[in-house]
Amino acid sequence: MVLHQFQNLRIAQAFSDYLSQLQISNSIEHDSFHYHVVLNDLTQVERAQAELALFLENPNQEKYLSASWETGNTDTPRSELAYANSHLVRNFIDHAGWLTLSVFLFCVVIYALNTLGMFQPMQSGLAFFTYQPFDYSESWRFITPAFLHFSALHIVFNLLWWWQLAGVVEKQQGKQRLLLLFLFSAIASNLAQYFLVGPYFGGLSGVVYGLVGYCWLFGMLNKNSIVNLPNSYFAFLLGWLALGFIDVLPMNVANYAHLVGLLAGLLLAFVVSKLKL
Repeated sequence: MVLHQFQNLRIAQAFSDYLSQLQISNSIEHDSFHYHVVLNDLTQVERAQAELALFLENPNQEKYLSASWETGNTDTPRSELAYANSHLVRNFIDHAGWLTLSVFLFCVVIYALNTLGMFQPMQSGLAFFTYQPFDYSESWRFITPAFLHFSALHIVFNLLWWWQLAGVVEKQQGKQRLLLLFLFSAIASNLAQYFLVGPYFGGLSGVVYGLVGYCWLFGMLNKNSIVNLPNSYFAFLLGWLALGFIDVLPMNVANYAHLVGLLAGLLLAFVVSKLKL
């Protein structure tokens, strides 16, 4: 049972530690935007809710900070910035599974090799097919353009959204679901961009928009799911998609890859929700 959700990890941890000190079993889970304090012992619901009400009135009381020390969390910092810095790497890894991190690191390595003078070999090995008919002995080319990025802004934007959304999907629904979503949205978006524009494109954006569509609609159809995307974020990313089509962004954008990736994610979310997969 989710007792409460917090936007600040330090505050969530303080409350969780205090409950543990009171022998109220709990844990912390997180989605893309919140930290959830989950009550493990449902016989303690009334007591936990009463403690929550007191905590929310004044979360900075000394007894809550003391609880973190007494439960063994002696690394609780005096400042939120120190806390964030000391836990950055751990939180980065804990948020995502091995598939999310593998794609993230592979994109970084490919981009680094591009900038170190290996652009042509990377393009030759990973870019989409240049001519038809397709050479199916090189079927990886239906997917690998997703790993190619051409600017720092391009890769940073894509990888931040990938880590945030893919991490939640993998942690909550498993690597098989994330792999299916990755492959489906990558192939669909790459084919659309190729047939509607041409073979010269790259980036994880189609997959990212697949995640955007999937997380948003899955959350809408499954109200209590940790896999979700707030409407405000969804609207922002739709706006970004629209800006690409009216050609006002200061970069070349694979608009049809974005659009078809989004549709692929929406379709997959609808299917798995209706079939209860």
